[in-house]
Amino acid sequence: MLHSCVVPMETSPHRRAATVAAMALLVAMAWVGLNVGLNYGGHVSGLFWTGAQAALPEELAGAHTRRVADPVGYDGQFYRLVAHDPLLRRGFQSYVDNPPLRWRRIGVPGLAALLTAGSDGTVDFVYVAIELIFVALGAFWLAQLAENWGARAVWGLAFLAIPAVAVSLDRMTIDLPLAALLIGLVLYGQGEANRRWAMYAILCAAPLVRETGMVAVVAWCIYSAFRRDWRSAAKGAACGLPALAWWAYVQSRTPVDGTRWLASYPYSGILTRTLEGITDPTNTLWLRAAAGFEELALAGIWIALLLAGTLAWKRRLGLVEVTAILFAAFAGFLGKIDIWSSAYATGRTMSPLLLMLGLLALRERRVLFALPLLLVLPRIALQYEAQLRNALRALM
Repeated sequence: MLHSCVVPMETSPHRRAATVAAMALLVAMAWVGLNVGLNYGGHVSGLFWTGAQAALPEELAGAHTRRVADPVGYDGQFYRLVAHDPLLRRGFQSYVDNPPLRWRRIGVPGLAALLTAGSDGTVDFVYVAIELIFVALGAFWLAQLAENWGARAVWGLAFLAIPAVAVSLDRMTIDLPLAALLIGLVLYGQGEANRRWAMYAILCAAPLVRETGMVAVVAWCIYSAFRRDWRSAAKGAACGLPALAWWAYVQSRTPVDGTRWLASYPYSGILTRTLEGITDPTNTLWLRAAAGFEELALAGIWIALLLAGTLAWKRRLGLVEVTAILFAAFAGFLGKIDIWSSAYATGRTMSPLLLMLGLLALRERRVLFALPLLLVLPRIALQYEAQLRNALRALM
């Protein structure tokens, strides 16, 4: 008699990563759907957090935009305007707080406009869809990295815990795609040579998503120089050219940015914020909790800067270490106090540093490197609590 046996087939690494990506996408979609359905009355434009007193062009005023109770609103409202006027031909820059800054970050708004051929009726939906696609990509790449380093693919779900991701899903800022691209940079930059084309595509895209993406370009060039791979360094440097060309275009069509971004002395921005402390009112339990979590988040950023400084003493620096060190150094040049005023702002700006340290924690199995990220998260989570509470009120 012939005996047959069924040998269970192992799930492939790509399939496991795809499963994790699908799970992350479902969580993100659930949150977006909850917000749209219960907090914004079914209007997807509410996700962009347009202020009650914010001026809008006639094409987007009235019923076309769901406004929030906050009179000022948040950054997502400006990127929405960029998506509706990507080439600066409709005069929407007069409704934006800082036109050169917002239009330099053309990556997500420009892609949304391109995919919809500039249709005002659909560009908001595609913009949100792009954010969700990058959630899946970020989780997929992180799951692959985790398995490459001997960890479980389920760690890919940690992508949702990055401040840039959590804030972007809540306010539709452009920081989420940059976080995903940085994970892809590490995955493909330290992988097989035949996959380098994906890494160079990421280096081209990152500075167009946000200027801080240019730090990643410099990091790759330095990392390649350490390995005496001058050809890769030159290719990496060339990846910054599309962003430079676009920035020149924006500069020629927008007023000069008079914002004082640079620090008076190294790390003057975060030092000023630390010495001044919390000045907002704390007359309710929620506000007192928010103030406490703000200080916790600030401590997390300080720890992140110190940890990045210790990496410089390592004998051999990999791409993750070089990128972390450069983003920590970049923080020293940021003097504008708004960047350091809240965990929502600081967490987004410093997410590349927090992300790189988190990757080191995963690779080296050292929880200390994940501590800064863990200290920033409670303040972000508290904002989600407020959104959930409002949604429950609407439901009831």
